[in-house]
Amino acid sequence: MLSNRVNNIDGVKITQLKLVSDARGSFTKFYPNIELTNKLDSIAISLNSKLGTIRGLHFQVEPFAEEKLVTCLQGSIFDVIVDLRPNSITFGKWTSFELSKENSQQAFLPKGIAHGFQTLAPNSVVHYCLSASYSPESSYAINPFGNLGINWPLEAHSISERDRQGIEFSIAAQKYLESLQG
Repeated sequence: MLSNRVNNIDGVKITQLKLVSDARGSFTKFYPNIELTNKLDSIAISLNSKLGTIRGLHFQVEPFAEEKLVTCLQGSIFDVIVDLRPNSITFGKWTSFELSKENSQQAFLPKGIAHGFQTLAPNSVVHYCLSASYSPESSYAINPFGNLGINWPLEAHSISERDRQGIEFSIAAQKYLESLQG
């Protein structure tokens, strides 16, 4: 097992969203075109009914590498990111943090960051703003139980076969590097 956990990853930003609440409920406004360096391509929502669900660690290679804005709109998630960028000072490192409805935080992830999460509450809803279209040929999953040494806080009650059978970090880093070289 590698011991590559750090407190933060170069270029990743956690911002506080402004949540306005009253008797009707709450309202939050997103500004993806201010946060994203590249133009907003799409918005996605991940609905996760089961506690302990793991999704990821996902990334796309060029020309479909994507920036992401990730927010947990309902429930809570243990969010994990891994740096695949060969020239980054945090290359090969990973970190984790909690995103939840209660903390109203949003994570900006630059291109070259693999992303995954585990639900800490049932019925967690995760909102993504993405700068690139989904491309199955350019999309990969890193094994969340592989040699990165990630200590997931809960037993994995639900995970896709694609994620469970994901590639190891070294292969992921090589695929990302090759995509940069054209």
